[in-house]
Amino acid sequence: MSTLCIQDARPLTFESLLSDPLIRLVMDSDGVTIGELVDVLEIARAATVAREANAVRTALAAARD
Repeated sequence: MSTLCIQDARPLTFESLLSDPLIRLVMDSDGVTIGELVDVLEIARAATVAREANAVRTALAAARD
């Protein structure tokens, strides 16, 4: 791990991700717009929330049995 990664302890947010110059260069190279990336990240977030909620429901149902 680089020293830069160790010293940079900011939380990862959409805003920090989208303001990173390297991310923007890769996005430009790949032809990905900010809107497209935000859409994909929101879909991934929603899927994660749904998966976690399902795990909680399953655990609660198992505890009742």
